[in-house]
Amino acid sequence: MKKNIVANFIGKFWGIFSNFIFIPLYIKYLGFESYSIISFILIIAGIIAILDSGLTATLSREFARNDNKEEDRIKIYKTLESVYIIVVLLSIVGIVLFSDIIADNWIKVKSYTPSQVSGFLKIISIDVGFQLLLRFYMGGLFGLQKQVMANVYQMLWGMLRNGLVIGVIIYYPDLNTFFIWQSAATLIFTFLMKASLDKIVYKRKINFLFSIDKNVLKNVSHFAGGMLLIAIVAAFNTQMDKIVISKLLSLESLGYYTLAVSLSQGMLAIAGPIATAVLPNFTAYYSLKKITEAKDLYNKYALYVSILIFTFLSNIIFFTKPLLWAWTGNLEIVNHVYIILPIVASAYGFVMLQVIPGQVAIANGYTKLNNVLGILSIFITFPGYYFSIKYYQAYGAAVVFLFVQIISTFIYIYFINRKFIKENLLNKIFFKQIFIPFIIAFLVSFMLSRIPQIFSESRIISFIWIGIATFLTLMVTSVIVLPREEIKRFFKFKN
Repeated sequence: MKKNIVANFIGKFWGIFSNFIFIPLYIKYLGFESYSIISFILIIAGIIAILDSGLTATLSREFARNDNKEEDRIKIYKTLESVYIIVVLLSIVGIVLFSDIIADNWIKVKSYTPSQVSGFLKIISIDVGFQLLLRFYMGGLFGLQKQVMANVYQMLWGMLRNGLVIGVIIYYPDLNTFFIWQSAATLIFTFLMKASLDKIVYKRKINFLFSIDKNVLKNVSHFAGGMLLIAIVAAFNTQMDKIVISKLLSLESLGYYTLAVSLSQGMLAIAGPIATAVLPNFTAYYSLKKITEAKDLYNKYALYVSILIFTFLSNIIFFTKPLLWAWTGNLEIVNHVYIILPIVASAYGFVMLQVIPGQVAIANGYTKLNNVLGILSIFITFPGYYFSIKYYQAYGAAVVFLFVQIISTFIYIYFINRKFIKENLLNKIFFKQIFIPFIIAFLVSFMLSRIPQIFSESRIISFIWIGIATFLTLMVTSVIVLPREEIKRFFKFKN
């Protein structure tokens, strides 16, 4: 499992590295207004992700089940893939049909006409649509424990899509070129990933024969339907703040807010790889009724996630301005984002605390709690975002987002523990797995932030010092919090 975790960390680290390296370069060569349009495109991608319908999670879960035979996996894969291709085509057609309406009524920018913006949306529909299919195939590889292969593909796709495009926009600095390049890169890697997954599942070369088995749809409909509702609710809860900002404030405000979100989502690269690696194990344990093993796995990796999340979150909070300066080198951006970043980062920190309990829920096919909490939170976020953004701008959106995530996290952990883990909630989970790592990481990070930074004007040295502070925080917190035998076992690299 640890090999998969390392592979996932490397893959997710590329996402963090991409944000740090490429976003400032996009702003430099395309301009901040163009980056604001890119930010709006990300909202559309998040909404279109609803069309996933839970099929990616369903494929990964079904591939990971130990009680599925090989012929069952083939039927499941062929059926879900066929449905997914229909979903992708619908998403592309939908974006193209509504591109003029969106450009005329939602996006207001000085440098581009509505017809130009509409053209951007038509181009990016290919990228947004085929990203769904690409992640579907990636989910299949993860479910089959081919996580090293999946991460290699993910990194190469990111290099082509987000990295090499820099060389192109240096000479052709326009959004048409940018979006065409990204769409082409996604198309290429979608077919490459399909070819690899087909070879594993069918034991032969790529297969373009599609069919839909009604029995498969019937068997997975409950789980997939629950995941669809989760996706719809999640889209409201994760995109609503950005949608309202883009409507009530300037597109530049959306750009600043998205920068804070992009940096905060780096924590996905911390918890995400662990969650991805443990899901097949949770699924296998619960399918075989090995409850004790599942409980031990939960306690172990929930503690790992807490240590990692609070380490990075504390350093983001106490080094906000130096981090933004080291990242962008733009004082105007620093002055607009530094107030928002600690709040948004804290919100995503609490979101990440839900990932291990969430994998337990998925392994058991349990989606009800996610949907209930998500729907209830909409009654807070919908009016909350509107009034908070109207009176307090992007800062108000960040505060509402944080408040909802704090409440949701503790409620979610409580019910997942009660239903599946059955651990001592206050002492084992809230105190030892959350409160203690939080206090230690924040104390260590705070003390390190008080050390005078002699070379604070150097972006490179500032970034290096923040990295050292983060590493020291992680080491001290781990040594204090983790059991001694766990530290020894970890460095021996044994499961």
